Amino acid sequence: MKMQKIIISKQVSLEQITKCCNDDLKVFTEKFFHLEYSWLYNAYSAFKDFDKYLILVYLVNKTLKIYNSHFFTLSFEGFFNSKLLEIDKISIIELVSELSISKETVRRKLNELNKTGIIKRNKKQISMINPFMFQKPIKNIKALSKLLSFVSMKLKKIYNLNYFDDEYFEKIIKKNYTRYWHTFLNFQLGYILLLRKQFGSFDHSYIFAICVINQSFNLKNSIDNDYKNLLELSNFPKYFTDYTKYKSKGLNPTTIAELTKMPRASVIRKIKDLKDNKLLVKNNKNLYTLATSKESPSGFKKMNYVFNKNQLSLRNCLKDLLNYMMV
Repeated sequence: MKMQKIIISKQVSLEQITKCCNDDLKVFTEKFFHLEYSWLYNAYSAFKDFDKYLILVYLVNKTLKIYNSHFFTLSFEGFFNSKLLEIDKISIIELVSELSISKETVRRKLNELNKTGIIKRNKKQISMINPFMFQKPIKNIKALSKLLSFVSMKLKKIYNLNYFDDEYFEKIIKKNYTRYWHTFLNFQLGYILLLRKQFGSFDHSYIFAICVINQSFNLKNSIDNDYKNLLELSNFPKYFTDYTKYKSKGLNPTTIAELTKMPRASVIRKIKDLKDNKLLVKNNKNLYTLATSKESPSGFKKMNYVFNKNQLSLRNCLKDLLNYMMV
């Protein structure tokens, strides 16, 4: 069997990835926000229940970890053709600890999943009828591939490394799906749990993310260079919230409900919570935008914390994925 030779000199470093991302933060963050929107949309539309989805993703990712530890890789089609996934022994306590969900909630969600036939429980042993068979993360893979391609383009520009387009990354992710998706899900689980901790619930995080994405499009299309000197990672959150507020028309509850597929009444309640916590503000047209650092120092501090903590995890994830794929 032909062994793949890893060329150490071609491995990219976190420092290189960081420099590439910072080279055009406007485009980089817009592509990342698009990736997050596609993931959150998939998550909510699956069961209209983020907690239930998160439990299933955790179980799937644990299976992928076992695959990787035994050097067993399935392609995208191979994975989704597997109708039954056997999960390693797991306890409710583990799910409570890893996902920061109450014991009562975990037990209730597992019982609901068991009743609907998505999982089969036998004491601590859980088998899963592949719950994502009809909800394949095709859009997620495309969005991740575009982000990787953007970084690859910057690696070519700055370090003269080989450039790979999004079609290349999409193809190689699908070919080695269980390996690469485990790396992505490790990042994604950490990120989504951080959002919930900071914003109160997944529903609140989802609505807040929609407002972020809306304003990121305004930033991407801006040709105003007044804030060009602020396009450094440490200054970006302040630049983003302060600048895009005045470039964005904002969103109303009806539009947010349409974008998220959440009930309008629920959206209105969640928006009120976000407004009370000084994370969103209503403008003179009754549209919602992100609170600026001047309007809400406490809200901005929370947003800034999430952004900075996420960026380190994200860039490490991109580094690992690129080094897998570019050897």
